[in-house]
Amino acid sequence: MRPVIVKAYAGFSPATEETLEAVRSVLRSWFMDEDIAELSGDLLSIGYEGDAFPDDEIVDALKPFLCEKSWGKLDLIDLEAWTLRRYTFTGGSLTEHSATLDKALAPCALH
Repeated sequence: MRPVIVKAYAGFSPATEETLEAVRSVLRSWFMDEDIAELSGDLLSIGYEGDAFPDDEIVDALKPFLCEKSWGKLDLIDLEAWTLRRYTFTGGSLTEHSATLDKALAPCALH
């Protein structure tokens, strides 16, 4: 079995079946199991551990669904580079922050 190199976890709301399909389309294009993304009510969740994760493409797929009520995060933990990249969805905006895993646990490392 190959070692886990990246871990990705996300929650995005409000989401619809259309949002889920946009994310699953990206996953299919990367030959990934589309069931790592699921919809529960209006919350889209992603949980993945493996070799690589298309975080930029997933964020691009979510951008059209941003609205004033949007909230959520996508965390990409790269164990090889020892970094955490966090995308935060708040209202109609998106922010991105990165930190080493050493600093990621420090208070306010990722606002």
